[in-house]
Amino acid sequence: MFGTSDFKVHEKNGFEYLHISTEASNAQNLILLHGMFGGLSNYDPLLKQIQGYNIFVPKIPIYELGMREISISRLTKWLRSFCEALDIKNPVLLGNSMGGHLALDYAQKYQDDIAALVLTGSSGLLEKDFGSTFPRRKDRDFIRKQANLTFYEDLIDDTVMDEIMTVVKSPSKLTNLLALTRDTHSYNMEEHLPKIKQKVLLVWGRQDEITPPKVAHMFLDKLPDAELHWIDKCGHAPMMEHPEKFASLLKDFLIQLESNANSPKSHYEKDHPHL
Repeated sequence: MFGTSDFKVHEKNGFEYLHISTEASNAQNLILLHGMFGGLSNYDPLLKQIQGYNIFVPKIPIYELGMREISISRLTKWLRSFCEALDIKNPVLLGNSMGGHLALDYAQKYQDDIAALVLTGSSGLLEKDFGSTFPRRKDRDFIRKQANLTFYEDLIDDTVMDEIMTVVKSPSKLTNLLALTRDTHSYNMEEHLPKIKQKVLLVWGRQDEITPPKVAHMFLDKLPDAELHWIDKCGHAPMMEHPEKFASLLKDFLIQLESNANSPKSHYEKDHPHL
């Protein structure tokens, strides 16, 4: 969701982003992509759990692009420009919800410049349809109920609700949001998944109501080299709801990626009740 990040926001060539660097010259580049109703602060809990990587969290221009421009494909071009402007080579892309959809599209278009993917609650195959309009956009209680579907427990405070209401009451922002929503539903990635050869870590909340568990299984079935890990008592945003568990899975995956670049393909799922 929204909120101000605890980390310094950088600006370069029109891009806004967080950058957590390391002194290691050979550190893996990570790009963390937030969801449609997300922002820079979404990854703060995770950033506080991981070190030793060169991490970028860009602010995705969901409301800055024109209504006729906004789409996953257009955002993929924007992400490519971001990587070129900051000279980010061969990153691991980590995406939540719409950010996962963006990561998938980028991966299938720029296969030679991706190290791996991490998807959590990703759109791109099937997700809950909230409709293409907001007939009750001034109804704060209704909007709060919809927003709370994101999480297993209620993490929506009044400050976050104020920011959400600002968006849904703004005709231009709401128009962009609905246009992007329609695009995520129409731009299905199923036919592209078998072409993604990089290793993929899937981290899913057992109680995800927006991209439910069957979606995770669909990704596992279609991706050639993927592993699926479940987090219980968790909804659509595992990196926010269980940052320590998520960080443990991420670090294990990155260590394996670094030490076993030519390891056999993975294709399994695993629960983590005691992680």
